[in-house]
Amino acid sequence: MSLEPLYRNIGSVIRAKRRQRDFSQEELAQKLNISRGTLANIEGGRQRVLVHQLYAIAAALDLKPFDLLPAATTPLTGTPDAFPLPENLNAQQKDQLARLIQSADPTHPPSEKLNEKK
Repeated sequence: MSLEPLYRNIGSVIRAKRRQRDFSQEELAQKLNISRGTLANIEGGRQRVLVHQLYAIAAALDLKPFDLLPAATTPLTGTPDAFPLPENLNAQQKDQLARLIQSADPTHPPSEKLNEKK
């Protein structure tokens, strides 16, 4: 299972936020102490952005790291199984993980989330 769509989405959000703040790639790269090419690769989804880089990018753009992530409803591959799960999980464990992931979805109020699976 490929995670490239996730990194392309994150890169697109970073690019859009950078442009909204009228920063060139060179200016933002200098603030981050990385090369312009590295930033271009992150924005293009060709290079995975590490967690500490995500925090640094967010700080340089005066944002929260969460602001740089694609919406939870953004499909990564067009299938509900966009995130790889260990193959040795039984049905109950898969259901528990699905409920845990769903409970973290900021688009649903907590009371709505609890009632969905009943």
